[in-house]
Formats: sequence, structure tokens, C-alpha cells
Amino acid sequence: MPSAQQGRWRRPLMAMLLAAICGWVAPLAADQPSDSRAARAELEKAQADIERLKDMLQGLRQEVSGMEAELKESETDIGRLQRERRELEQQIRDGESRLIDLREQTRTLQASLKAQQEQIARQVRAAYMAGQQSYLKLLLNQDDPGRMARMLRYYDYVGQARVGEITRFNDTIAELQQASAQIVTQQTSLQQQREGLAERTAALETQQRKRSQLLASLQGQQRSQAEQLRAREAERAELTRLIKRLEEAVVSIPVPAGNLPFAQARGKMPLPVRGQVAARFGSQRGADSRLKWDGLVINAPSGTPVNAIHGGRVVFADWLRGSGLLLILDHGGGYLTLYGHNQTLLKEVGAWVQPGEPIATVGSSGGLSEPSLYFAIRHRGQALDPLGWCMLSG
Repeated sequence: MPSAQQGRWRRPLMAMLLAAICGWVAPLAADQPSDSRAARAELEKAQADIERLKDMLQGLRQEVSGMEAELKESETDIGRLQRERRELEQQIRDGESRLIDLREQTRTLQASLKAQQEQIARQVRAAYMAGQQSYLKLLLNQDDPGRMARMLRYYDYVGQARVGEITRFNDTIAELQQASAQIVTQQTSLQQQREGLAERTAALETQQRKRSQLLASLQGQQRSQAEQLRAREAERAELTRLIKRLEEAVVSIPVPAGNLPFAQARGKMPLPVRGQVAARFGSQRGADSRLKWDGLVINAPSGTPVNAIHGGRVVFADWLRGSGLLLILDHGGGYLTLYGHNQTLLKEVGAWVQPGEPIATVGSSGGLSEPSLYFAIRHRGQALDPLGWCMLSG
């Protein structure tokens, strides 16, 4: 038991500890609302910047001919239909898996129902074999009060067990009916999804035929080398203008805290897709020696996922002349990565993506005859060699 002297020096010590704790807690409590307000303000500012970027992109009108406009519409529709097909195929796979689970649940419930029926039947037979005697008759035939009390408890337990079995039996029947109804609903949903998939497949085939015709017509218009050069220069000017507008718009869009700066990841990033590098940075583009590639062209099967090489925010996701369905990521610090000729775009403007996250699928949009990915890196408008930043393998 503490002495009076111990109590005298403990009380001041406790008071000092309490004061110190209050001193620590008060600033924390004050900082938390401040941090919350700052985070909310930063989020609102980022959202406002993204909305401003979207408005800018809507106001950006691409100068394309009538036939190029038709190609844009056709390839955009193909990308949308491919994305819807992928989503429906995934829904069908999920639905079939759910159907298998429901059927397994039904089999388990049926086995449980059969076991419960047998248990109830055994109890009924046991009650019958014990004699068709009422409680009153049993009471009158007993001489021993203790034995009589035990018999009453026994009958009470048997009755409770029987009621419990019947209740479980009824619950199992209800679960079985519910599972059966869910199977019917799931089968109906799967049938509708398969019909939707067939419709989109037919529409996709129609659009692909239309695209082939448009592409043949465009190629027929650009037979001469001079015409091809003019077309490529117009495409390059279109892309340069877009990048300049993006750099002006995204200068203040923040990058999430904790993300490794793009410049520090140099030489450690993977290429966005695995495949054969068909054209390297600075190599001749086409038959004219005046045209050079400002990025990589990587051949890969149509529909192959295209992954973000680094964390970033989507600042462009649309069709652009010469690049087809193009997605551009802003990584902060003035760095942009470009992914062109896609079949489908999986992200929208404003979305933040993680390193390695799928953002598109390989295609041949923009007038290509074979599926491939155009991949480029820009820093404040200047084209950089992607192989100086990404690993060729691994």
C-alpha cells in the first residue's frame, strides 16, 4: 500500500504527464482538420483542372476530310463494340461460374433435405415404437416420482428435437426453392448476354468491312510519294498541336503523393506491350527518307493488352488522324507517354492509372493494315527515344 509521502510526489508527476499528453494531443487535433481541408482543396482543384482539360479537348476540332471523318467514326465504333464485347464475355464467364455454384448449392441442399427427411422419419418411428401413450397415461403408470420427472424431461427433449428438425427441413426447402429460382434467373440473364454478344459481333463485322473499304479508298487517294509525305506531315502537325495544347492544360494537374518521379524510373520501366519492335526511334518512316519515326512501333496480336509503363493521369483518349485511337498519359514533370493505333481504349480522360495497369488493347486504327502499337515519350514537347527509358525485355 503506498505511503503518504509516495502519494505526495506521485500527484505532481501525474499532473505533469497529463499536461504533456494534452500538449501533444491538442496540436494533432488542430492539424487533422487543417490537413483534411488541404486535401479536400487539392482534390477539388485537381477535379477542376480535369474538367478544364475535358472542355479543352471537346473544343479541339480535328481537321479531317470527309473520308477520314468516316474512318474516325468507323474505328471509334469498332473500339466501342470491342470493349462492349469484352465486357459481355466477362459477364458471361462470371454468370456461368455463378450458375455452376448455384447448381452445386442445389445438389448440397437436396442431399441435406434427404438426410433431414430420414431423420424426421426415424423420430416418428421411434415415437410410435415407444407406444402410443399420452403423457397422462405415463404419469398414472409411474410409481417413482424421480423416474416420472426423467420421463417428462425425455419427452420434452424429443419434442423439441422433432420441432427443430421440422424447422430445419422447412428452411432447407425454402433455400432450395430460392436457389432454383436464382438458377432460372441466371440462365435467362446468360441468354440475354449471349444475344447481346451476337448482336455486337454482327455490328463489329459490319464496321470492320466498312473500315476496309474506307482504308482502300484512302490509300487509293495517296498513291504518290508526294501525297503520302503531305499526309504524314499533316498527321505530325496534328499530333504536335495536340501535345502543345495538352501541355498548356495539364501543367497544374497534380500527381498523387508517393508516386516515383518519372525521371527516376529511367531504364527500369518495361515496354507497354510484348512483341517485335518493327520500327525504332529515328529510323526511316516509309519510302521517304525525310520522314523519321519519333517513337517505337511494336507488332503484337490484335487485342493484346497495352499497359501503362508508369503511373500517370489520362489526358487524352480519342481518335486522332494518323494515330487512330490514341491514349496519352501525363506523368508529371513535363513527361507524357503516347499509345497509338489501339483497337480499344480502356480508360477515360482524368483517370489515374497505376504502373502496369491495362489502358488499351493493340489494334490497327488510324489506317494500319496490321495490328501494332505506336509508343512514344515526350518531355516538354521534345521526343525521346523510348529504348533509353524502357527495358527491351523483362
